[in-house]
Amino acid sequence: MLTVLHTLANSAGLFKSPEAAPAPSSSAQFKKAVQNLALIRKVILTENLKESQEQAALKHLDHLLDLFTVTSLASLDTPQLQEIASALYAPTSASKDLKEILSSIRTTTSTTKITKTTKTIITSGEIRDDDNISVSSDEGPSSAATVVEDQDQFSLSIRSNLSLGIQGELDLYQLTSGNLAVEHVAYALSDLVFVYPSSSSHSYLGHASEQWSKAGLSNATGSSLAPQVLKMSTRSNAASAIHGAITSPASKGSAISTFASSGAIVNMVPNLYQIAQSGTPAVFHVAAESVDADLNILRGDYSDVLVARETGLVYLTSNSVQEAYDVAILAHAIAAGTQQSVIHILDGVQISQQVETIKTVRDQDVAAFIKSEARAPAASQDEDALANSIEKIFERASALLGRQYKAFEYSGPKDAETVAVVFGPAASSAQHLGDKVGVLNVRLYRPWSFSHFLKAVPSSVKNVVVVEPVAQAAPGPIFLDVSASFNLWTGAHRPIVVDAKYGHHGASLTQGWLKALVQQAASSKKVDFAAVVASEEAQDDVSQVIFWETAGSASVSAHVAKHLQSALGHRVQHSSNVNSYRHTAVVESRVQFSKNASSSSASLASYASVQDIAVLAEYNVVDSLKHGAVLVLNTPWSVEELEAKTSAAFRFALGAKQIQVLLIDINNVAKELGLTGAGKTLLGQITFLKTHSANLREAAFGAIHKQYETSNSKLLKEIISTLIERVDKEIIEVPQNPNWLAIELGEADQAALALPKHVLPTVRGSANAFDSANATGDEVEAVAEEGEIVLGKTSNWHQAAWQLLFSEAYESKQELADDGHAYLVKITENRRLTPTTYDRNVFHIEFDTTNTGLKYEIGDALGIHGWNDTQEVLDFIKFYGEKPETIVVVPRALPKNAPEGTVPRHQTNSLLQVLQQTLDLFGRPSKRFYADLIPFAKNEAERERLSYLISAEGANEFKERVEETLTHADILREFPSAHPSIPQLINMLPAIKPRHYSIASSQKAHPNSVHLLIVAVEWIAPSGKQRYGQCTRYLTSLGVGDNVTVSIKPSVMTLPPSPHQPVIMAGLGTGMAPFRAFIQERAWQKAQGIDVGPMILYFGSRNRANEYLYGEELEAYHADGLLTHLRLAFSRDQKEKVYIQNKMNEDGKLLHNYLLDASLSGHFYLCGPTWPAGDVKDAIVQSFMDGENCAAIDANRIVNKLKEEERYVLEVY
Repeated sequence: MLTVLHTLANSAGLFKSPEAAPAPSSSAQFKKAVQNLALIRKVILTENLKESQEQAALKHLDHLLDLFTVTSLASLDTPQLQEIASALYAPTSASKDLKEILSSIRTTTSTTKITKTTKTIITSGEIRDDDNISVSSDEGPSSAATVVEDQDQFSLSIRSNLSLGIQGELDLYQLTSGNLAVEHVAYALSDLVFVYPSSSSHSYLGHASEQWSKAGLSNATGSSLAPQVLKMSTRSNAASAIHGAITSPASKGSAISTFASSGAIVNMVPNLYQIAQSGTPAVFHVAAESVDADLNILRGDYSDVLVARETGLVYLTSNSVQEAYDVAILAHAIAAGTQQSVIHILDGVQISQQVETIKTVRDQDVAAFIKSEARAPAASQDEDALANSIEKIFERASALLGRQYKAFEYSGPKDAETVAVVFGPAASSAQHLGDKVGVLNVRLYRPWSFSHFLKAVPSSVKNVVVVEPVAQAAPGPIFLDVSASFNLWTGAHRPIVVDAKYGHHGASLTQGWLKALVQQAASSKKVDFAAVVASEEAQDDVSQVIFWETAGSASVSAHVAKHLQSALGHRVQHSSNVNSYRHTAVVESRVQFSKNASSSSASLASYASVQDIAVLAEYNVVDSLKHGAVLVLNTPWSVEELEAKTSAAFRFALGAKQIQVLLIDINNVAKELGLTGAGKTLLGQITFLKTHSANLREAAFGAIHKQYETSNSKLLKEIISTLIERVDKEIIEVPQNPNWLAIELGEADQAALALPKHVLPTVRGSANAFDSANATGDEVEAVAEEGEIVLGKTSNWHQAAWQLLFSEAYESKQELADDGHAYLVKITENRRLTPTTYDRNVFHIEFDTTNTGLKYEIGDALGIHGWNDTQEVLDFIKFYGEKPETIVVVPRALPKNAPEGTVPRHQTNSLLQVLQQTLDLFGRPSKRFYADLIPFAKNEAERERLSYLISAEGANEFKERVEETLTHADILREFPSAHPSIPQLINMLPAIKPRHYSIASSQKAHPNSVHLLIVAVEWIAPSGKQRYGQCTRYLTSLGVGDNVTVSIKPSVMTLPPSPHQPVIMAGLGTGMAPFRAFIQERAWQKAQGIDVGPMILYFGSRNRANEYLYGEELEAYHADGLLTHLRLAFSRDQKEKVYIQNKMNEDGKLLHNYLLDASLSGHFYLCGPTWPAGDVKDAIVQSFMDGENCAAIDANRIVNKLKEEERYVLEVY
């Protein structure tokens, strides 16, 4: 549909030519063109076509509209429109007819004035608001599920109506999302736009602007060209292009904007310093979000976007869809008026996707305001002066926006004793937090003006609670600014400031929760989130309905939101959360509406509709309903089947709240009536209207008539009447059953009551809910009967939930599988050292150890607890006929030193987690595994084959299998009749062993980091199949920010006890790793003023160009004198191969002196593959023979003595 945008925004005859200049369309022409477009689509959508035919016809319509202008499209009469529609969905052979139709239309429009038009209602020369046509589509929602129709159609409505300036006063109220509101402003005011998409959502900030630019929509600055929108990738040193654009002479005078995720800001920081100092402003609109270890999207963590707070950019924040629109305008006004670059932050989890009714401003008026601000003189760089200039812009903008903004916005009693300073998402819920409690919203975060802050705080304040969106352990940045501000406090007593960092608790942000949090913090002077108990207060002026939808039905709630706005004039808020991990995505859509412009929110709903009955087993849908609410279930069940097929807990909850349950089989109705696409969506809307409330129906049905307006309104009324009658006929009212309240609930029922009542937003497109980011398991106490062998077993989700919910009773806890010995670290760098064209991938990887407790010594090895490849595991589970989400309970071995009587424990995971993170499914099987499979083989031939392979006769073939590196999974596929159950298979498979790699860093030099040097293991099996090392494949697939479970293994590879003793190092390839740590440790010692002894490094690899690992570092250490001697042996860089032992032979006297001079007592180390160990030893022996003038046997005895003294150390593999 986006091509229509271009068509409806330009006018130059029936068929466009490249030379034709665009001309503005009148309001009537534009409205008529949209109506005609709607008619073509409706003809297609009401033909009961197959879905594929319907979509193909609509796609052809998009391409066809590229030929039309607004004038020509508006001039077509009904028969012509119907002819076009018929030709579009006709077979391919009819394409000639379409050309003939277009030719006929061109002839007619060029010679005859069209006098017959479809109905258009005009009042006093203006199009009435209720004439506005929005063509619906049932193509399914975007992953964010916040669309009205679909995302592009919604963009069309917003952008076309606003940009062409055709609104009356009522048209200025728009139903839009936070993202679209911000994008509309930035697109209208910019010439060049950069987009850095979020990785967690397909409907990212900037997505619509990309489509608008492709469609050729111009901005509001008077330019004849559409703004250029560039989609960028987020990587190190991001924003270089932005910096280049604002400093380029070619871009002088151009307005530049950026849409970015908060994660992108982290990579922009170096360039943001330069942008801030450039003197040419740019505006950054940033959708703030982060992702937790379980890939759930966190609403309350702004840590990433706040890392740029000291760059010198102005920081603004918005906390609702209306504010997102307003503050976007203010951001551009500030950039124009102060010549400062601005970062505008909006909530990227909820507000960006939430759909609300907002009041907008004509683009021409906005552009004129920005232009007037641009003539203002640049503000001083003094923070207070700059803040004053910004507040004056706020004041001047109030006439345009109808709302007044300030740097710090206080609400509450003038004599408040407690003030909650809020920033970010909490601001939208921070109202009426108690008696003597005020709220101070931080609108302008940078520059932070002490004077403006203190002026906004009541002089009566005694306690200040800083409610800020960060998750760090250290004091938060807002807390530090607030505390510093009170250094200038002139009141009688300095207030006590408490830091409440809610970064991990964004999902709890309600008015009741914040009230409890602030009261706790003010009274106890500290924050314990676990003890915060919310008491939600009913909001009588706000109503809420909940739709538990699927991907195919998610547009119903969006249409309902539109009807509530257009039919009743309500202020509407529509938000959705998507669980995309589920096999069929479930969408929880909430529509809140109020007659007033209330910013309150309802905690409980009066109505809920469930499209997929399976949701009842996964979510507690009743918990979100008010007493006496209506619950509509889309199901073929009868009343008796409802009793039989639902859980006792569900029926008990229905009885406790006196819920009115209605049953209707919408899917069957649609099938019998032949409804697909828009027809099925219409059926869903009518079902809601018939089951909700009578006061909504009449006006809403009128809105539906307008929405689906066609040239045959009589037919439409008949269709709607038919659907209403059918819905009335199909609805089954479930009578209240008094026995429900008498149900006695067992343990499983209690667990069902504890199911989640909300969908937590997840990273869009992720495979499934069990693909967590760290290898954690839930520990559950389990006592075996005496003599019983405890094996792994499968369980259900309810049991796992029960164990978590009542953790004290079960002594359950969440921890790493290797508790006490393992650590969870985060990757901060994963960089390939060898060229991408080279056949060996040697890479350097760094992990952040901050707050993990991980300590290591020089020479230690880091154990990586690698995972199996996710897709290969999923493929195997599918082959095995199981489900990834099956719960598995695995016994944990007791520690060797466990006291007598220690109760054994079990680990609870999903099957996917166990096979991905715990068991060596793709490891090489032993003969024992073949033998264990034999009893399970139901096929006689397979049983005999397994027996043969482990016999003496099959030894040669078994050896070939070992060389082929066949895996446990390969064997199970080869012998499909040998099919152990999941518990049996779990007990047959060995655990994944951690792979240990020598640490390539010194913790003294890098206190919060650990480094590794690794070569990716890959080889070709005899069969020609590509094989990979399990752990290195895992590591190469990870990126910055990913978590990894690690452990420490001590080593004998330690530095000499004295820093003065010589160190002789011989390393091949990745054997360089521990020696990099040695050198860093000595460099740190030297920096502390300690005299350090000589160091020699013999480094060997194939060639300098590809495998000179850490070459620049080594050259620098050598130039500094720390690395006394640097001996390089690149074996293939010359005709004769040169190895490290050749270099050692050249240094015979030096080696003899460093190792055998009693005053020096040097240490020798070799790290790398085993093969050169003998030649290296021979070089040492030769140096001793020459230096001591002794026989080889005596020189060997000296080497053996050095080994005993741990001065000759080998670590080979």
